[in-house]
Amino acid sequence: AGTMTTRVVGATCALAALALFATRSAPSTELVQSSVRLQTRTASWQPLKQVQPCARRNLILPQYQPVSRSQPLRAAIFGDGGAWERQNPGEVPEMMENPLDKLPEPQRASVDVAGNMWSYLRTANGDKSKGTLVFTHGILSAGYSFKDTLKLLEKEGYDAIAVDWLGCGESSKPDKTSFNYSPEAYMQGLKDFLPAVGIDQPVFLVTQGYLLGQIGVLFAAQNPDAVEKLVILNTPLGKNAKLPDPLSSYTGLLKGFAFGKKVDAGMYHAGGGPYAFNYTDYRILQAPYKDRDEARLSFEAVMENLDFPSLLQKVSSAYQSFRKPALIAWGTDDRYLDLNTVIQWTEDKPTATKLFALPATIGHFPQFDFPEQVVETITRFVEGKDWTAASEVQGKGPEGGGPDL
Repeated sequence: AGTMTTRVVGATCALAALALFATRSAPSTELVQSSVRLQTRTASWQPLKQVQPCARRNLILPQYQPVSRSQPLRAAIFGDGGAWERQNPGEVPEMMENPLDKLPEPQRASVDVAGNMWSYLRTANGDKSKGTLVFTHGILSAGYSFKDTLKLLEKEGYDAIAVDWLGCGESSKPDKTSFNYSPEAYMQGLKDFLPAVGIDQPVFLVTQGYLLGQIGVLFAAQNPDAVEKLVILNTPLGKNAKLPDPLSSYTGLLKGFAFGKKVDAGMYHAGGGPYAFNYTDYRILQAPYKDRDEARLSFEAVMENLDFPSLLQKVSSAYQSFRKPALIAWGTDDRYLDLNTVIQWTEDKPTATKLFALPATIGHFPQFDFPEQVVETITRFVEGKDWTAASEVQGKGPEGGGPDL
């Protein structure tokens, strides 16, 4: 029996090691060629190889990912949610001042939709006559990820909402008997949410991220009358897009290890880009998963329903008939998504959809890495201005970043 146990443990470790090796994708050898095509397609004012890096705002988490990109997967397999905090007990990382902290916070509100409470952030004094921007996030994230984006939009006088999908952030986390966590259920929920918060005209929809961000794109494609313009930030679209850690551990051979274990949403955000991640943001994003099971069970319900290739195909097929103006604004230092996958995806899509490489060093979560440039690009697009023109928020000094506020 002891020998059999040893063999089983050894085989399990071998499978885990194989999965960790497989999930580390090598840099694309086609990126430079594709970047030239991208610049031609978007009339980008700046070559991708000469981008201006943005400042590292609010330095916190030591960047474990360049040394070991597998931390989130290990957290999922071995129940090591909150791994960074346990490795550094009682330690508060050194903080750097964030100039956006000087701006007014968006207001937190909630509304009942079909018996579930939807929580959202909204600018306090936005001009609704200019239209409303609605931001939807990806899996393991929350409307909170757009907090700084909304601060800047408030400064520009926009009415803007960042919603927490059901099962995420501060929204309800219903069990599977009352909400089945399918794309169709989420889309119907968003369709009912908009009038519930007083929106009775087409919105400027901005979506980002895996799975739930893809559902945002699918919502626009299937409800074009509800959308005036669409902005897509770093969302898997192409058929060759891959699931990153820890999402990939909930599919295939290792999913038995993942379900029922704690998930590290904070480290998932930290692993998606080139910068150290803000510790306060880390704690807030991780909070729903830390002490209670509801958020984890909601996340697992999404993953149980997931057929990732099918979702990619469903979004692509539905989008073929979408004729509203759309902008794919891409952070090219995304550690989860290859730029080539979205370039290939756009080849047969409507000409009203444009692809633009954000001219700064920005990763999978542009709203965290450089919200100033995200807002500049979105507002130019919404207002019908030239969103490819030289950025006015390029940084001052050797490390770049946004302007003084």
